Amino acid sequence: METSYKSLARLFACLTATLGLSYGVIWPIPPTDSVHPLCNNWGNYQNYMSLALFHNGIDVMPPGQQHAPVVSVSHGWVKACGTPGQPMHYRIAVSDSGLNHTGRAPGWMYAHLDESRPHKELDDEVSQGDTIGYLYPMGMGFDHVHFSRISDTGATWQRFPNTTWWFIENPIITVEPNTDTAAPVFEDSRPGQRFAFCQDNSSSYLDPTGLQGDIDIIARIHDKTGCSSGNPTWDRLAPYQIEYSIRSETGAVVIPWTVSVRFSNRLDAENVHVVYKNDATCRSRGTMQSREYFYIVTNTDGDTVIEAGDTQGRWATDQVPDGNYRVLVKALDICGNTTTDSMLVTTDNGIGIKELPGAALSRALEVSLNPTRGFAAIRFGLASAAMVRLRIVDQAGRITARLAKGRLSIGEYTFCQRNLAAGLYVVELTLNGTDNYKSKFVVIP
Repeated sequence: METSYKSLARLFACLTATLGLSYGVIWPIPPTDSVHPLCNNWGNYQNYMSLALFHNGIDVMPPGQQHAPVVSVSHGWVKACGTPGQPMHYRIAVSDSGLNHTGRAPGWMYAHLDESRPHKELDDEVSQGDTIGYLYPMGMGFDHVHFSRISDTGATWQRFPNTTWWFIENPIITVEPNTDTAAPVFEDSRPGQRFAFCQDNSSSYLDPTGLQGDIDIIARIHDKTGCSSGNPTWDRLAPYQIEYSIRSETGAVVIPWTVSVRFSNRLDAENVHVVYKNDATCRSRGTMQSREYFYIVTNTDGDTVIEAGDTQGRWATDQVPDGNYRVLVKALDICGNTTTDSMLVTTDNGIGIKELPGAALSRALEVSLNPTRGFAAIRFGLASAAMVRLRIVDQAGRITARLAKGRLSIGEYTFCQRNLAAGLYVVELTLNGTDNYKSKFVVIP
């Protein structure tokens, strides 16, 4: 049974309400208790102005196009009014915290408002449901409010044209109601190939029948909205979460289900190419005329934070015997609608099964620990040569250290790791991509 992220969001909203926290759950365009179509999603690849960016909000469309009202989704105080450029980009930021609060605080941002129409002003207090302004008439049926969850510091956030706002959370997690029943859609990444495969962080693509070395897996996916904008291009949205797994021909798990990306938390524009592939072969696009999303599903360390270091993720095909493997990719939306697709591939690193016999340990995996100094010595012995991956993972599943990767001969080995922070860790030893050994240890403060 799939995890219901929407149910978790509802629970969080109830808890914040119980604790007296302000957290918007209504739609920012009347009727506020009805689902509205989106013409862009949180995390979409976007290159309207030739700059590659994450779309850092949800674009909510009104039932009508001319000067539709925009309402506040929660109680708060207006801390910014202005535009970073053209009149159509005029926006209002409403903080959850009062005017005397100067530390970092969350809030809501409403963009594409018409400055010439009545609107809330700087320092105004607003209640949930108050009209804060009216949509700018953008034309072409594209009128919408760009709605974002942000945070900033200061008594005001009035730093135009160069705002310092952080875009901290996907608003669709919280907005109610949301009755989307349409699942994400996979398309071929290359002609006749469901997924594309390139050498790690390059544009050198490989035939799926002869994968070698460190590989990035590319999947072309879009989410279908449950409430159409009326334009099939604009209805192509980013899914909420993508995961991948790799199995051997016999069904053995080579890589368990691993989160590739979850569009839930803070977005930093400089990390857009961590998530999206954009080259002559797999060309991501995010304009009014074209929406194509090619996801690098292996660019991940397994957690849900999008960061520059995720580009170290890859499938090390030279750690498994040559043969057939099934690559599986799963896409989910916020309502739990799920689509899984797969593709059969072949690794060809010149590593035959006879060269990699069933691995065996001549000395069991063990950890010697100085728990107060954050020092661990990991020991094991190999009864036969093997492709070895040795790493330390924290209790959240994040890779803390990569200690070994490659072919090791018969013998005994010791690897050390220093400066471990307090917490629970697991040492993971994988031999030939299939035999797994684990040992837990705890570093105390």
